[in-house]
Amino acid sequence: MNISRRGLLALGAVAGLGAGTIGFSRRLIDLVPLRQRGRKALHPIYGNSNTPEWLRDRASGQLVPNPQWTLHHTVDLQCHSECGLRVKIDRKTGRIQRIIGNPYHPNTLSEYTAVTTPLIDTAALPGTVCARGNTGIQSTYDPYRVLVPLKRVGQRGSGQWKPISWETLVTEVTEGGKIFADTNDPASKDMEILGFRGLYAKRNELIDPKAPELGMRTNGFVLQGGRLVGTRMTFVERFVHTFGSVNVFDHVNECELSHHIAHQHVFSGINMTQPDVREAKFIIYWGTQPGDANFPMQTQGKYVAEARAKPDGLKYVVVDPKLSRGGVVGDRASWLPIRPGTDGAMAMAMIRWIIENQRYNAPYLSYPTLAAAQSAGELSHTDSTHLVVVDPKHPQARRFLTAEVAGLGRPGATGEDDRVVIDSASGKPAQAASVKTAQIDFAGEVNGVAVKTAFRLLKEAAEEHTIDEYAQICGIEPPRIIELAREFTSYGRQASSTMYRGVVKHPNGYYNGVAVLLLNLLVGNMNWTGGLTAGGGGYSVKKGPYDIDSVPEAEGLAKGVIINREKFHYEDTSEYKTQVAAGKNPYPAKRPWFPLSFAMYTETLPSAVQRYPYGVDILMWQKATPLYSVPGQGNPEFLDAIKDPKNIPLIIASDIIVGDSSMFADYILPDVSHLESWDLVDTFPTTLTKGTGVRWPAVNLTSTTPDGRHVCLEEFLIDVAKRIGMPGYGDKGIPDADGKYWPLNRREDFYLKAVANLVAAKGVGGDEVPAASPQEIEVTALDAFHKTYGDSLKPGEWPQVMGCLVRGGRFQPHTGARKGDQLAYQYTKPLHFYAEKTGTTRNSMNGEFFHGTVRWVEPATALGKHLDALDDPKDWPLTIITMKGALQSHSRLASNYTLREITPNNGVQIAAADAQRLGIANGDWVWVVTPEGKRRGRAVVLQGIRPGVILFEVGYGHWGYGATNYSVDGKRVMGDAVRRTGIHLNPIMRRDPDIWQMPLMDLAGGSVVFYNTKARLEKETAHA
Repeated sequence: MNISRRGLLALGAVAGLGAGTIGFSRRLIDLVPLRQRGRKALHPIYGNSNTPEWLRDRASGQLVPNPQWTLHHTVDLQCHSECGLRVKIDRKTGRIQRIIGNPYHPNTLSEYTAVTTPLIDTAALPGTVCARGNTGIQSTYDPYRVLVPLKRVGQRGSGQWKPISWETLVTEVTEGGKIFADTNDPASKDMEILGFRGLYAKRNELIDPKAPELGMRTNGFVLQGGRLVGTRMTFVERFVHTFGSVNVFDHVNECELSHHIAHQHVFSGINMTQPDVREAKFIIYWGTQPGDANFPMQTQGKYVAEARAKPDGLKYVVVDPKLSRGGVVGDRASWLPIRPGTDGAMAMAMIRWIIENQRYNAPYLSYPTLAAAQSAGELSHTDSTHLVVVDPKHPQARRFLTAEVAGLGRPGATGEDDRVVIDSASGKPAQAASVKTAQIDFAGEVNGVAVKTAFRLLKEAAEEHTIDEYAQICGIEPPRIIELAREFTSYGRQASSTMYRGVVKHPNGYYNGVAVLLLNLLVGNMNWTGGLTAGGGGYSVKKGPYDIDSVPEAEGLAKGVIINREKFHYEDTSEYKTQVAAGKNPYPAKRPWFPLSFAMYTETLPSAVQRYPYGVDILMWQKATPLYSVPGQGNPEFLDAIKDPKNIPLIIASDIIVGDSSMFADYILPDVSHLESWDLVDTFPTTLTKGTGVRWPAVNLTSTTPDGRHVCLEEFLIDVAKRIGMPGYGDKGIPDADGKYWPLNRREDFYLKAVANLVAAKGVGGDEVPAASPQEIEVTALDAFHKTYGDSLKPGEWPQVMGCLVRGGRFQPHTGARKGDQLAYQYTKPLHFYAEKTGTTRNSMNGEFFHGTVRWVEPATALGKHLDALDDPKDWPLTIITMKGALQSHSRLASNYTLREITPNNGVQIAAADAQRLGIANGDWVWVVTPEGKRRGRAVVLQGIRPGVILFEVGYGHWGYGATNYSVDGKRVMGDAVRRTGIHLNPIMRRDPDIWQMPLMDLAGGSVVFYNTKARLEKETAHA
């Protein structure tokens, strides 16, 4: 299989654009003249395009479906925006020919189509989708797709595979034993492998009787998800927890975890807020910009363009080291090229100026409870007036003062309303629930206890540095910081401060993120039109007519410490207590613990290899590629550790291809692409309304099981569960609301019930999904689908379920977004200036408490060494940052040759001033050298990047995913140079010198660090 670049591009053209057109007697809705470019077009009007999906009957003038095509509405996964897709499929061949936007989905149109609208009426107004969405065809029809199970026959990573049957795969990994006796690998030929059955038998056996908190032996099964969201995550969690393991997680800490943790601590538990972009007057974008990676990308860009075009519309400022397409400068947009990792310093400077100049919304901040705020016409409230115990020797130090501690007698309220404030009217301490307004800025004693308001603590933290000092840290001149603070506070509630990963992918990322978010609290913009929103969320799909989530027989079976040491305090471990009892200093821990975080994906592999806190028997990767995507983990020492089966005896990769990490697996289980997959995913806050999209298979390409199911992750888990007798699978699978159990023998048995729950969920007006009409069933080919899966649901549920599949989900009308000057969805939980949970949690590496009040924190290693002291800027004058662009973001896009035609290479982006100083010209070969190694790439000289920063766009420079040769059954599969093209710097990013194979980390927020590796450039003087 020796496929040239030209051959791959030709295949991509067939898959992505179709093969011409045929004549027909009806006419198009709209005609777009096409020019002949280079070669003669196949048709003088239609060019090389397909026939349209809809036709207009000459006699009646009515639109009718084109019988050549079926249409399929699903949800994209080329990035995490989860946009709605309209997929055009050739009815004869079953092949996808075109992808555009689903007009019912909020991401694709500003005034998207109501779900009550018949499908035929959407013909003239399709939705939009970005280039990545368009080229998803090439991900699905990738010539390197793995469609049958593979087993390695050589050493791990040797690239030697053989195809095996479904029965062989399930039998070997379930039953275990000497399953590698048929390989030529001396390291594993004689190993006894503990399969799923053997490990499941140990579900009542402790990992370590001396450390019972670690849980049961079944925690030795770990599922590391690369792209698990929505109900697909629910399906996988259900299996893993029923098996008896706590170890299932997605890649969040690799992507933006500290963004989520900062949000949780400021906004009482939610992971995300977004501006009401279309009605905003002013937005600061920190570490992101419209049109680049965000939630959702194309929608953000579209909304910003619309808002900016209004006569008195949006102005925005991008705070980022790189000027990208969304940071276009002009009369309504500007760019501040901040030094990487110093966003917190700039935000604290703004906070200081706003407080000193009394530009904050003092009346709003004075309301101590929601009831008090709402009685005054406010839409949210903060803890700015709540008193915090600041005496470090007090038993309640770093906690909010309660009525009992304040000596106020029996509390008249509970929870956050039990906190104590200083009543504005009397000047005396009182329970928050008993007063209308309270003092914002207070420091003193209550009942002999030293206290300060949360606002006062923030004020003092901001005063730890002058504005000039903050400016020196972040590299932005003081007048520009002051002007930004002044403008931000000049638009009332119609200004927002929003951020993404550029702010938080640093050792101090959590604190940076909190500082940026607190600007919103100072102006009181939550829930106001043009302000900040938590969005409408999604509909309930886990429960309803069916309970797809619970397995009562396995309740409580999964327990213990997650292998990544997340959500658990080091001080609660037997390890800590044993050292304290022995009179030893328990700090630092062997590896950090992350009690404030979740989904610590990057810690999975090194923790498993070090067996801290325990080892792994079976590791599953679901489209996970940690060896490519995690900073520093693709180094030779670590690859050798992964190759050694003594460290992790069994690795199963569920993937669509032999990828950059799955190439090191023992088995590859073919998974489905997004156009073959099921999932239900909620819309993001950006669109303001309630919505849940349905991803369901447009095509099926993988091989089939003996009973005809297309192989994928779900079918594998079902078959393993049934084989070892796990509850919740087989004939007694999923209970309905009447207590009847329904079978779970195929993935549709699960996902169709989720769709039934979706259509049955409580509505909000205008969002009831109609029953599918006969014409809609014909256009979407649902008749055959219904015949195949009819017994998965009750007969009366099918009409609306099919109506939901026709529309690709259920979505509230766009008219439900706002109610005058208020947003329709009001987030009413307390907003926090002080994070009590953070302030009462100790750092497992030094025993010190994290900061409950945000302040500027210098980026440092796990043991506290400042990064400039670790790598002297004199020797390492440049800082590497990455970018998730609009056309390349992750490994699966390596197969999208249409995108590679647009951006065939990424290169090393360097500021023009730095290039001139180093004598580097655009296109020169340069070596990027870091303390961990070096990589070679082409220089891309730009004006729009801060001097002292170099940047590479992720998604290039693969060693797997079809980039290099491997063999199947002794036949060589030739790698493609297009996929190898470009530079990938993750393997040489800075690792923490004190923790084995750990990248630099944000210990508070949990994010892995992408933007603090120091480097230098060396021009290559000769290149053959």
